Amino acid sequence: MTAMEKVAWTELVICVVTMVVVSAMVPWLGHGAAGGFGLLGLIVGGSLFLRSRGKGVVVDERDRAIEMQSLRTGVVTAWMTLFVALIAATMWSAHIQAPGVSTQFLNWLIWVQFVICYAVKGLVAVVLYRRQNAA
Repeated sequence: MTAMEKVAWTELVICVVTMVVVSAMVPWLGHGAAGGFGLLGLIVGGSLFLRSRGKGVVVDERDRAIEMQSLRTGVVTAWMTLFVALIAATMWSAHIQAPGVSTQFLNWLIWVQFVICYAVKGLVAVVLYRRQNAA
């Protein structure tokens, strides 16, 4: 397993754990459960795999291509999800004749977009690494 694959697994696992923790906290904390998204800060820990006792980690063209493709897929997925969710929220608020969309909904939507982006990025990278025969 290469260093970049370890980073991808870290992103994926942290995003899944974050969503499980936040979902578990919602019944007790309500909108305060959004504080659980602070676990996303652990994604930075993936960079520890890229340093090894003073030696630089070799990142080749394949790693760069996988990183770019997974990042592009994650960002596009998050943006499209955001776009559809905002359209649905606008249509819903017009349907019930509400004066606007709640800021709590928008706050949750932004945090969920971060999770979607990094989870899809990690998942795509893991799948691309696993499809290859040798590192």
